[in-house]
Amino acid sequence: MTDLSPPRGSRDFLPQEKILRNSIVDTLRKTFEKYGFNPLETPALENFDVLSSKYAGGDEILKETYSLEDQGKRKLGLRYDLTVPLSRVFASQKLALPFKRYQIASVWRDGPIKAGRYREFTQCDVDVIGVASPKQEAELMALTRDSFKALGLKAVVKVNSRKLLNGLLDFAGVPESKRIAAILELDKLEKAGNPGVLAELEKLLGKSEAKTVLELFVEVEREKSLRVIEGMGLGKEGAEGIKELNEFFESLEMFGVSKDFVLFSPSLARGLNYYTGMVFEAFLVAGEDNVIRSSLAGGGRYDDMIGKFASSREKIPAVGISFGLDVISEILKEKSARLGVQTPYSVVKVLVVPFKNFSYGLSVTQELRGRGISAIVDLEGRGVSKNMDFANRQKIPFIVFCGEKEQNEGKVKLRDMLSGKEELVSLPSVLAKLA
Repeated sequence: MTDLSPPRGSRDFLPQEKILRNSIVDTLRKTFEKYGFNPLETPALENFDVLSSKYAGGDEILKETYSLEDQGKRKLGLRYDLTVPLSRVFASQKLALPFKRYQIASVWRDGPIKAGRYREFTQCDVDVIGVASPKQEAELMALTRDSFKALGLKAVVKVNSRKLLNGLLDFAGVPESKRIAAILELDKLEKAGNPGVLAELEKLLGKSEAKTVLELFVEVEREKSLRVIEGMGLGKEGAEGIKELNEFFESLEMFGVSKDFVLFSPSLARGLNYYTGMVFEAFLVAGEDNVIRSSLAGGGRYDDMIGKFASSREKIPAVGISFGLDVISEILKEKSARLGVQTPYSVVKVLVVPFKNFSYGLSVTQELRGRGISAIVDLEGRGVSKNMDFANRQKIPFIVFCGEKEQNEGKVKLRDMLSGKEELVSLPSVLAKLA
């Protein structure tokens, strides 16, 4: 028998869930555009050379990349994020700077599956190309705050700097050739815990060096103080990271972002190796609907990628953040269930039921649609009980009955499915009530 389930790690979205997802996307899109971001669309398929470029996501993400060949034997891959396609587009076009774009689309990664993590998922990205100032990161935090507020979620954003991480690793004696690998392991501290990370660091650095690195990061994570780290006397790159973080936190106040919303987290690393400066991840506030521990959004600065794609000797500054539609929708679904608030099963507001007078019923339906009211009409002449059952199952809030009597009086019978109340009213009254 044919397996009719979708491929492992992907899902079908029935109307009730898709309506919720659409409402989240609409909310995010409005916020993105309020901050001056324009929409961009790129293909799901990219040339594999682009995805596997040394300027792109790196070996870790490449292990999870879906690859294929077309009939011309060209090697292609499904995009694993929306940042690499953006970099390709910008590197191949002449666009005015700063370039602010958003893209909301599916990406694919052949990785492990767990609660809130899938192989096909939707990212909602906002990125700015051409601004080097940490004020840009501060503006992204204001956008992030407004987005979560509009969605009714209480969240915090953890922030760090890759430059600071490199400075700390240099301070701990880790050679430059092993820093990216060490950073990727340190990024797993919260998930894998100290023993798990220590075991991987020992493989990379040796027992003594691994212990030194872990102890250093446990200590700075406990302090969570830029001032304490600044007093350690880090080298040039670490000092630059501290300077940028200080300017960033000062800028937050200008954008009206509270100190409670953005928290310094010195062990935060982010898993992709194209980040060059500040990185950030958003999480639900502890105790706030936190059935899912995954991050709600994440991103950072990647000043090297676009210039290298464009074969330019100059760095082209870029920074962005990506919101996870899938994890946000799971959280809002749980929240609605707990509060007893039901997501609509259907976009339909009115079911029109003609009684041996289809032309009148259809004209009423078209009038409703013309006024922007979502309506469907019974095309098969079913009886009252079948139409009532259908409306109940679909949670359609109103039924309009149209017969010869109603037409002769220039009225319709309106039934409120929640209260069960029926009334004979004029069509203008129905339009006014449902608009």
